[in-house]
Amino acid sequence: MDGEAAGDIWVEAWLSIWVRPRATIRRIVDADPRKFAVGIAFVAGALAMVNIRASLVNAPMPHMHMRMPQIGPLGLALAALFMGGVNVAMLYVFGALYRWSGAMLGGAANAVQVRAALAWAQVPEIYLTIVAILVAALGLAGAPAGVYPRHSAFGLIEGIVTIWAFVISLKCLGEVHGFSAWRALGAVLLGLLAIVIVLVAVMITVHLAITAGRALA
Repeated sequence: MDGEAAGDIWVEAWLSIWVRPRATIRRIVDADPRKFAVGIAFVAGALAMVNIRASLVNAPMPHMHMRMPQIGPLGLALAALFMGGVNVAMLYVFGALYRWSGAMLGGAANAVQVRAALAWAQVPEIYLTIVAILVAALGLAGAPAGVYPRHSAFGLIEGIVTIWAFVISLKCLGEVHGFSAWRALGAVLLGLLAIVIVLVAVMITVHLAITAGRALA
């Protein structure tokens, strides 16, 4: 029975993450936080690239067509693979970042658990992206002439789902750290603040180095 119950987690999680994110991610972390995490991140990144391409192809704005790079199926496949790899890299970067920022706020999750939370929180976006690709491919976005698809009825649905997906990510992150979604939001903001501080420090350092180099020249 334990084996069957464990197996059910990996089937039910793809739907239950929508409505019971905390309970779902808890079951996942208790079972195997590494399972599917990298794969989900890769698929999410690859599909995002395909969706961008599909959206640009069907964009009603003429200037969008002029700026759109002309790539064939092979180019799109390579771009999708690249974006999938980038999203996996970002999973590890932000997994480490939010493990640190969460710990600063009293969280108890390790990097593997945080990566699981961030990866599974992308499942709703995967569903949404697949639907968006199909809608774009079939020309069903429902945007009036001269209106960008993001401003259509489907664009509104996309916005709502995207907001809910962000809430899911906060709930998942909060669950693995053992605190509320609001504190998880604090951990996210703290992590982003740390990135900004590091970038500003690097820019200042580079500027000072260039200024010193010119003074010595």
